[in-house]
Order: sequence, then C-alpha cells, then structure tokens
Amino acid sequence: MFSNFYRILKVKLFIFMGFTCTVLTAQDSIHLVDGLKKDKIKFKLVNNLIVIPVELNGTELTFLLDTGVNSTIIFSLEKRDSVEFRNASKILIRGLGAGEPIEGLKSVDNELKIGKTINKNQNVYLVFDESMNLSPRMGFPIHGIIGYDFFKNLIVEINYDSQFLKVFDPNTYKYKKCRKCFETELYLRNNKPYIKTQFESDKGKKEITLLMDSGSGAALWLFEDVDEGIVIPEKSFEDYLGRGLNGNIYGKRAKIDKFELGDFTFEEVTTSFPDSIYTKGAAIAERQGTLGSRILRRFNSIVDYPNKKLSLKKNRQFKDPFNYNMSGLTIIHSGFRLVEELIKIKGEVAKTSEFILASNNEGSSVNHIVRDSYQLLHILKPKFEISEIRPESPAALVGLKKGDILTKINGRLAHKYSLSELNALFFSDEGKRIRMEIERNTIKTKYTFYLKKVL
Repeated sequence: MFSNFYRILKVKLFIFMGFTCTVLTAQDSIHLVDGLKKDKIKFKLVNNLIVIPVELNGTELTFLLDTGVNSTIIFSLEKRDSVEFRNASKILIRGLGAGEPIEGLKSVDNELKIGKTINKNQNVYLVFDESMNLSPRMGFPIHGIIGYDFFKNLIVEINYDSQFLKVFDPNTYKYKKCRKCFETELYLRNNKPYIKTQFESDKGKKEITLLMDSGSGAALWLFEDVDEGIVIPEKSFEDYLGRGLNGNIYGKRAKIDKFELGDFTFEEVTTSFPDSIYTKGAAIAERQGTLGSRILRRFNSIVDYPNKKLSLKKNRQFKDPFNYNMSGLTIIHSGFRLVEELIKIKGEVAKTSEFILASNNEGSSVNHIVRDSYQLLHILKPKFEISEIRPESPAALVGLKKGDILTKINGRLAHKYSLSELNALFFSDEGKRIRMEIERNTIKTKYTFYLKKVL
C-alpha cells in the first residue's frame, strides 16, 4: 500500500515467458571482492525507501533496494544514459494489477557493482513501459530495483537512523549479543522473504504470514479474508493505492487497532486492503499481506538470507505516529520550469571619480572599492505539480486541482524544497496551516488550508 505521498510504482516480477529460446550461462551471485569480509555503503532514505548507487556494465545508476522483488529490473533510463545490455532476449512480464502482461527484455552476463560487492554474471530485466518511471515520485532519477540478487549470499545490516548498509561475508560474520533485539525466522519462497506476525481480530489473536517488503513505502497491506478474521474496519475510505506492473491498484485505507511484530506492539497502524481483482498476480495463498518500510524503518535490522534470520532493534523512529497524507495532495517532480532569480556577482572593482576621497589635506587619492553587482537571470528549476488530489480533502475543498504547478509553499519558493521535504509537510501535525501559491494556465493564485486527519 502507498499513502498519497508514497504512491510509487510497485514493480514485482512473478511470471516470465520467453518469446525466444536462448541457452543461458549459469548466474553467479553478488559477493564481496576478493579478500574483503565486509563493506559499508551509504544510502539515501527517500519516502521511507532505500536508494543506493549501483554500477551496471560501467554505467553509474540509482536503484531502490527492495526485499520484495526476486529479480533485478530496470524500468527508467534517460536519453543521456548509455548502458550496455548483454545477450538480450524478449520476454513477457506479469505482476500486480489488472492489466495484461507487458513486454520486456532479459539480459544476461552483465557486470553489476554495489560498493565493494560485484557480480560478473548478473541477469537484468528491462521494462519498456513509460508509466513505470519512479523518478517523478521520488524527485530524482531512479533507474531500477534490486532485491534477492543483492541479499541472497550476504548478511546485510540496515541502519535506518544513520542511513548506511553494512554487508558481510556470511562465512566470517558473528552475531553480537543483543538483549533488546527481536530475532525471527525468514521464510524464503520464490526468492522473497516472509515472516510470521500477530494480528488481533474479532476472532482473537491470529498468526499471519507477511511478505517483508522494504520497497513498499507503506506500513501494512492486508488481504481481506473474513474466515481468518481479516476484515476492513468500518472507518475506511476508497482510494488509489498505487501502480503495479500490470496497472493501477485500488482498494480501501483504514487503521487497525493493534499490530504485533515479535516483542514490539504498534497501535493505530495505517493499513490498506487492496481489492482482490488487483492482486491476482500475487501468491495470496502464501501470505495474508505485506509488511512495508513505514514499519521496517523503525528498526535497525540484520537481514540474513543465508541463515534465514531477521534481527530487529528499535531505533529513534520507533514511536513516530502513523498518519495518512493530511492534505489530500500527491505532488510529483514533472520536469523543470524557468524561474527568474537575482544572482549576486562578486568581485567587480570600481575606480571612478565618485570614489575620489580627500586624504588629510594631502591631496586626493583613488580608493579601489570592490562592489557586488546583481543580474536577473532565468534559470531552470524543478517543477512540482499536483498529480492527484483526494476528493473532499482539505486541499480539494479550497479549490486546488490536478495539474496545478506549485510556486510557493508557506512563503518559500517551491523549488527550494526537495520533493521529500515538500511532501513531508503533509504528514506533520494536524491543524498545521499550509499556504500555497500555484500557477494554473499562467495565472498565479494563493490558497490556504489546514491539515486534517482522514481517519
């Protein structure tokens, strides 16, 4: 599930059907370069999601690190990106959503580097659907996504507080004693990790299986199952939940009273219930839902695929409240716009007669004065646009519309925000005043609304 802010395009690869038959070499795995036992990789946490730098066949790219995918997928390359793809053949790909399978390519024997890890025989899948582009939702280029291929032969420590990964050779890694940690078994099915959790329903406490999905910006998805006591709360609302590989996903958003993850208990957890028609690409029989990064980011974790273990220790974000977007707006980076900006130009030296000064009756002297000058320039700056607006939301009620271009937020020029900072305003405090200037059909208009909890 994706709250309005976190509506990125979920890419899950479930079925591959080749158009051509190709003899493939065996795929090696990502491993630390010779002699190294560990490495540290800095990441960015954007919209609750882990963004890492990768190098594919010598080209630097940016990927999401997503435990919920079993293949490495590229779905967005700019025209300036020149990437070599080796030994490619056509395929059809099916994923979440109600649409038909989409066409792509499977490329083998690629060299992939992440920090000081490497695989010289990496399989990569390319998707040619422009609607799969994550970059407008993230505010900067996102070229692809990687999951199982990275985790499968490494032990990975994820520090959400400090935003770094530590990767270890599993043959030399030693666990430290941690009384405040919760350790549980990871169940790997179809190269994806699942965990057992506790869900309290009207039929009592139930054990459920969830996909651990660091690539979902949400807290929880649950698949409605009346027999198992998984029902949609009365207080809920219909909404667009995001986009799967085969189309949009719709359902209901709600909050569940209590959710237990081992020794940890969460209350009033934002939860989405996708309509069953949109989940036919998922292995519903194997799980009852998805555990997303809006819960995972509250822990620093050890993800251990080789030994099928997960260790969690709560961090500074543990007690953050669970809220939906309280504005009703979804903002995207939709390219660039020309903005007038007054630029200071330093270092201009003045020697004109207006600076001739008397010097103690000893005659005149020329004083060299360095003056700053200013020039009005037109500069390309990020353009932020309202891509969706929830009906009856605070923003909708004051007249904001899909397609409006943001020019100022709370008196500050919109392009001086990052997209993450801009959208974070909508999850802050109920009752917070938002003053917004927008441009619609070349006309600028000011609006004011107040954040209001939807549930």
